[in-house]
Amino acid sequence: MNAAQTAVIPSARPVAPSLVRQILLDIWSTTLEHDVTVHDNFFQAGGDSLTALVTIEQINQRLGWRINMGDLMRFQTIAALSTEKAQPQAANTESALIRMSNRGSRTPIVFVHAGHGMVDGYGRLVRELGTDRACYGLQSPLLIEGAGSVPADIQGLAALYADALQDEFGEDEFHLFGSCAGGALCVELNRVAADRGLAIGRTIVVDGYIERGPTSAMSEGELIVDFYEGLLRMSGSAEHFPAMSPQDADLEQALRTSAAAIFGTGLGFDERAEAFCRRLYTSFVSTARAWEAYRPEPADVDLLLLLAQDNYTLDTWSSAITGELTAEVLDSEFYGQRLCIEEASYLVARTVTYLGES
Repeated sequence: MNAAQTAVIPSARPVAPSLVRQILLDIWSTTLEHDVTVHDNFFQAGGDSLTALVTIEQINQRLGWRINMGDLMRFQTIAALSTEKAQPQAANTESALIRMSNRGSRTPIVFVHAGHGMVDGYGRLVRELGTDRACYGLQSPLLIEGAGSVPADIQGLAALYADALQDEFGEDEFHLFGSCAGGALCVELNRVAADRGLAIGRTIVVDGYIERGPTSAMSEGELIVDFYEGLLRMSGSAEHFPAMSPQDADLEQALRTSAAAIFGTGLGFDERAEAFCRRLYTSFVSTARAWEAYRPEPADVDLLLLLAQDNYTLDTWSSAITGELTAEVLDSEFYGQRLCIEEASYLVARTVTYLGES
């Protein structure tokens, strides 16, 4: 009996949105090379033993699961897999660098995490840019359970990530792509590239923020709200959860609600889910404090800068980048990581053109 004959019949019941299910949708759509829904059967949708192995590898790397072929045979839809196998863990327990797509002949792209430390806001970009190309993600080591401390400044983080990139690529060329705080990390990675022997090709930054002068540090309440609202935007579920202000910000409530947004309401009060969100908050605070203190020195970087409408830092970028800076303000209502999701098709087309690819 083959996989298709033992397939689980998809349910017609609605499935609550969650970031985990969106990640699974991105992975399946990439490996199967067409869009799927949470109720589509993997094998009936075109999956075979080879694509199943690739899909399992991606799931284990990006979600930190430990699934095998037997699991995929038993839970053949995303709805079933996310309900039965959801395990809130870090996406990788060995390295800050994870692979997000299959290898190919084109120059790889490395996506650098934004404030929350995750790279899953780039999922739609990877689906399109990852055709005949390996895409990687640099995520915060603080997402790993039991992780120690990380450098407290952007320069130190960049040096840490440069080690992972050197281990993976050696002298081979790769491109960088970052959004929000990931933009500053991209600048510093370019700065240390020559000393580390890294062959960084071109760099793309979407809605990156850097400051020229002193900025006031965010209060604890502001940090909690920024963390909370950013996760809700990235998961596309803001309308399903209550708003929070800095005056009434409660970290425990923010963590419980964030867990529901990431893993689905069924796991919203699961201890493992909340523990993961606590690590996520630690990563967010660490990156936010590092970004607040960051003042870029002039850097010789060739950079494509795509900004949201309300991004006020173009002049700062212009003074910090001494290489060839190509800047554009996007006509979009979105910003930050959500911009990478909602405007993925345009960003892909702009990136491919900038990289000189057809």
